[in-house]
Amino acid sequence: MRAAALLACLSLAPSAGAAEPVLGFNYPVWSTDGYAGASAARAMRDLAATGAGWVALTPTLYVKDRGDAEVAATSATASDDSLRAAIRAARAAGLRVALKPHVDIAGGGVRALMNPKDPARWFALYRARLLAYARLAHEERCGLFVVGTELALLTLPQHTATWRALIRDVRSQFPGPLTYAANWEAAGYVGFWRDLDYVGIDGYYPVVGSSPALLRAGLETWALGAEAVAHLAGRPLLFTEVGIASQSGAELRPWDYGDFGAANDGVQTAYLQAFLDVFGRRSNFAGFLAWSWYDADAPAGDKSMNVRGKPALGVLESAFRAAKTAPGVPPPAPPHALAAARANAVMSGVEFFAR
Repeated sequence: MRAAALLACLSLAPSAGAAEPVLGFNYPVWSTDGYAGASAARAMRDLAATGAGWVALTPTLYVKDRGDAEVAATSATASDDSLRAAIRAARAAGLRVALKPHVDIAGGGVRALMNPKDPARWFALYRARLLAYARLAHEERCGLFVVGTELALLTLPQHTATWRALIRDVRSQFPGPLTYAANWEAAGYVGFWRDLDYVGIDGYYPVVGSSPALLRAGLETWALGAEAVAHLAGRPLLFTEVGIASQSGAELRPWDYGDFGAANDGVQTAYLQAFLDVFGRRSNFAGFLAWSWYDADAPAGDKSMNVRGKPALGVLESAFRAAKTAPGVPPPAPPHALAAARANAVMSGVEFFAR
């Protein structure tokens, strides 16, 4: 399949330029000034040189533990000034920007299991921070805003009405397209997809077997579920994260940052290629933001999710090139055309509050 999968679904006619797919990287930092200065600007230029068109910035807020409701910035949260500097550096490098706030547990633990004892307090504090980020995203002409990331227990049905109200409030501040970044295993339980412009999924799908054939077969099974969620929502499918470590056995736990196997660049390369082969040919596939971009190439024997200096980067670069240079006649109405039009409008400074 290789690049042909993306050619079928992501190639664009000149007249359909507004529907350029979302293809790029997440670029996380964990410090107040991490997005400011020469190193971040250089990282943006390096990222753009891969052919990517997008970068997602991920300011991270914190709670003390999974039951805590006090959502707050810490010394590990990128400052607003730092974010503005990074957005401007990204735009100067020719990149479109997604602003993708996270909330993590300062004491450690999985954010999907965050379950505050006072959810009303949690949502009130989160809302205040999220609306501030939405205003910043509008002022800096970001192309996409993510209303939440991997908050599985906080997106159960009892919280759906709260999310719908929150999304309405975000739309009053940011006129561009919106999504939510759902855990791969919990996307089907999100009850507010129709309030958004994309079904966003962090696609860390486990697969048994690391050969190309087994990876494709395993991912095909997962793709049926993801495609069904997007179809029922009537929204295109955007992978807000996808990545995997360079370790033997990583296909069984693509989300895992730990040291659990021997260094193995082949697993990372094969998994990402299979992911693009399987999802890239879906008619409702709107793109992906790989996890993640690093400031430098990986050292020899690196086991992390860094693709810089590894064969896996070539897989992603091929996808970026294919989407930009594909010949032939593309689909006449890409499924993400409305969302892309919203992105173009806000980045052009046009007030665009179409629903």
